[in-house]
Amino acid sequence: MTGEGPLARALDAAAPRERLHMPGHFGRVPPLAAPWALAAAAWDQTESAGLDALSEPTGVLAGLSARAAAAYGASAAWLSVQGATLPMLAGALAMVPAGGRVLADRQSHRSVLAAAILGGWWVDWVSPARVGDPPDVADWLAKLSGPRPDAVLPLYPSYDGRGVDLEPVVAAAHARGSRVLVDAAHGAHLGRAAALPPHPLAWGPDLVAHGLHKTEPVLTQTGLLLAGAAGEAASVGEWMRRLSTSSPSYLLLASIDQYIEGRRAGDGGWGAWAEQMAAVWDRLAGRGFSIGQRDWARTGRWADPAKLTVRGDGAVLAARLRAAGFEPEHAAADGVTLIVGPALGYDRHEWERVVAALGEPTAPPADLAAWPPPGTAVLRPAAAVAGPRRQVALGAAAGLVAATEVTPYPPGVPVVVPGERISAEAAQWLQDWLGRGARVEGVEPSREGAALWVVDA
Repeated sequence: MTGEGPLARALDAAAPRERLHMPGHFGRVPPLAAPWALAAAAWDQTESAGLDALSEPTGVLAGLSARAAAAYGASAAWLSVQGATLPMLAGALAMVPAGGRVLADRQSHRSVLAAAILGGWWVDWVSPARVGDPPDVADWLAKLSGPRPDAVLPLYPSYDGRGVDLEPVVAAAHARGSRVLVDAAHGAHLGRAAALPPHPLAWGPDLVAHGLHKTEPVLTQTGLLLAGAAGEAASVGEWMRRLSTSSPSYLLLASIDQYIEGRRAGDGGWGAWAEQMAAVWDRLAGRGFSIGQRDWARTGRWADPAKLTVRGDGAVLAARLRAAGFEPEHAAADGVTLIVGPALGYDRHEWERVVAALGEPTAPPADLAAWPPPGTAVLRPAAAVAGPRRQVALGAAAGLVAATEVTPYPPGVPVVVPGERISAEAAQWLQDWLGRGARVEGVEPSREGAALWVVDA
């Protein structure tokens, strides 16, 4: 196995040494029954000589962090082998004092809620006018005119690649003395080409979190936390060290190393890809399909060409794609979402195969339930999670206070948040969603059927 970056060269140099350390395959026994596994084992190392320590890097990993920061135009960068979840947790906990208050997008990943539970915070949610849309800038500014949050945590872009210009939100937050951490888990590629939406660092936030593997050719569980000009390097580093695994995967770190080397060399094909996707959107629209990103872009806002959401009966469209040999990222009741990018290498011929597989447009189910509005918060999430609880049938949960989050996955956005009263709309939405065979975390089987945990008052 070879690579171009300094970490790859350090791993190659370490591979011939007799290994008397973790992991237990010692670089000799393939950890997987695959022909390439022994080669992977050679780089599956511990923090031995020449490889540095992720918890407190001073050598090759410190150099990789510096190169990552330079590649993105950040003042500092921290490496993650725990996806974007670790950067979100560490960044938020570095910004917000215990018992503080944050303002966050209601469609944020569950890592935001996890940070709120660990920090004992109140969370004020900004909800969109329509399911799946980012909240309008006006909604953010209206919330910022209320109680001052310690930090503002916007999501950009959304799970299916929609975004708005958040520069006024960042400026308003800073004017009130609030810090800003942008959850850009799905935006590691943004700004690489003029045809892409801008990278959020352009707005001047304090921190930006990326999951590199979401849209770039990097191994799963890789991520970065980037600091703007005002990033708090000391406290962020402490929280990254505190929450990070003490057994980092050098295979994952080497994947970041290779990506950063490639990122410094060009746009990764994203400029040409963005132009191609505009033509694909138009091609599908000409067939009668509604394309989520195309519809959003036509309103003058930003749409990410790394996502393709085809509206219709999601189960039918997903079945058609699978029958033709394609696996979608996500099938919802009202459509399917694909993650795409220049690493696919698709040209017009390959896209014609996808278009043919989708077949004729379909209508979504007539009884599709809208994403429910937030419930009324009566407890901090931490208090609800730590207090006494009991289990109730989902059909009897409306009006009770949730003791844990309930999260459809993907995209990992909680529908029910601990400390909130469960609304009748949320209970009905979950029943409908489960009836469609969807995966929902936080709902458990019981003798009465699906059940939730609620606060035992």
